[in-house]
Amino acid sequence: MAREVYIASVGLTKVDLTGRIFSTVFELFAEAYRKALEDSQVRRFDAVQVGIMDSEEFENRANIATKIADRLGLTGIPAIRTETASSTGAAALHEAYYKIASGQFESVLVLGGERMKTVTTEVATQIMSKTVDPEERRFGFTMPALIALVTQSWLRDQKLSGKQVSDVLARLMWRAHCLGADNPHAAFYGRPEPLDAYFDTTKNLAVATPLMRKDCSPICDGAAAVVLTSTPQAVKVAGLGSATETSSILDRSRLSGLDATRLAAKIAYWRAGIADPRRLEGLVVEVHDAFNSLLPIGLEDLGLVDPSESIEALVGDPRQEPIHPYQHPITGPRGHIPTNLSGGLKARGHPVGGTGLFQIAENYLQLSERFPNRAAQVPDANVGISNSVGGPGNNNYVTILERSNSRRRGEAVAAPRLQYESPERRAERVSATDLDGSNATVEGATTIYVTAKGGAPLHVALLNIGGRRVFAKMDHAPKDEEHIEEVLAGQKVRLLVKDDGDQYFQIPRGRSFDISRVVDAIRRRVPRWPASEKA
Repeated sequence: MAREVYIASVGLTKVDLTGRIFSTVFELFAEAYRKALEDSQVRRFDAVQVGIMDSEEFENRANIATKIADRLGLTGIPAIRTETASSTGAAALHEAYYKIASGQFESVLVLGGERMKTVTTEVATQIMSKTVDPEERRFGFTMPALIALVTQSWLRDQKLSGKQVSDVLARLMWRAHCLGADNPHAAFYGRPEPLDAYFDTTKNLAVATPLMRKDCSPICDGAAAVVLTSTPQAVKVAGLGSATETSSILDRSRLSGLDATRLAAKIAYWRAGIADPRRLEGLVVEVHDAFNSLLPIGLEDLGLVDPSESIEALVGDPRQEPIHPYQHPITGPRGHIPTNLSGGLKARGHPVGGTGLFQIAENYLQLSERFPNRAAQVPDANVGISNSVGGPGNNNYVTILERSNSRRRGEAVAAPRLQYESPERRAERVSATDLDGSNATVEGATTIYVTAKGGAPLHVALLNIGGRRVFAKMDHAPKDEEHIEEVLAGQKVRLLVKDDGDQYFQIPRGRSFDISRVVDAIRRRVPRWPASEKA
């Protein structure tokens, strides 16, 4: 039987937007390590687990775990690097947990972080885009563009369109910054964003419709340290779950959420003996919201709210005056699902290799009643749930912490699927040449304004042809005033494969689908064309 694993202490750096606080990645990790040791009774370690996503390109350094152990004065200790894209920090803690739970180690130092401000935003976008499937990169997809397609699908499920979309996304931005502005560790500490800032199209530029610049987490530096031990402490690791999903969204059965999070959550709840997470008392949650829309999607995937409740659970009824996040009866500090009280990735910041560990550390601080933003401290916090998303949702982690003196009794939960086998290798993706001229249905579409390679915006759609999905670019770009992403979904188009193998789609003109008439019809339905789509 696995041993119990506890958290002895944590250390968090300030998340830095300037790139001037930490001169090297070694200084960054040393600061987190120093802070973790300040109140830790455990000061000797059997191993170091280092989470960092891309030290090779951000830092021009390889063999990074060894070098960090050396710089921390821990030469001789086993040092292993973990990397699972943007869930790296959580993955590092999971690996360290298993080392202790197995009985082979007594204490492990877990470090997670990234120094990203060594490059420009454009270069950082290119680096992050390398986590995207090759077929998606071929069509210009970046991480925001893929999440934009997920968001479009989720918005259709929510029956939101036009001005409603920008209103909801604006409130999610405002919520994050209200909380992050009061978090001393946050990148946007002391810098609240008013709701109207979302509609300032001179600054809030389009990234990939419907996502705008203020929907996206910032490029930043930051690191977290967590000391794990087998020696009993006030907070224990109660349950872990991780799962993967297909590399490309072309192969996913569902686009409006992240199934890897759902499966990881089932595993974590099973291991923690939680039959219904909605009935937990003293709950606090940190959701991976690298983009504003991932916050309500994450709450749904964790099974904490129904899809019909997720928006109101976070920002209230969009038709009414917004509720300040501190006063929100559901996800505020005194609600029954306090959520992202750190400000989340959007306002605390998203140093990709460290984010998952930041979330776990923040839940630990809540359970220890030492949350740095005292106004956001949850009374009697007892259980902390965090989810961390790797890449475009294909390597996801869920981590559950609990106070060691908790009176909650573990419940019987049906065991989820844990083992898999591969009878044969997945076939390579075949060319869509044989589909040239086929009629297709648009499942989703986005205009990618910020591409990995720069250049003009790309209008890309996800098409379904007899159950087979392909990407295609728009054959003729729409006029500047035509914003077609919402109206394309569900429409019939024609696939065109050109001589160079590039795939395009053509919109039939005539009575079946006249884009100008559809756009005009939408404008008549919506009194004010969304400010978020004017960029």
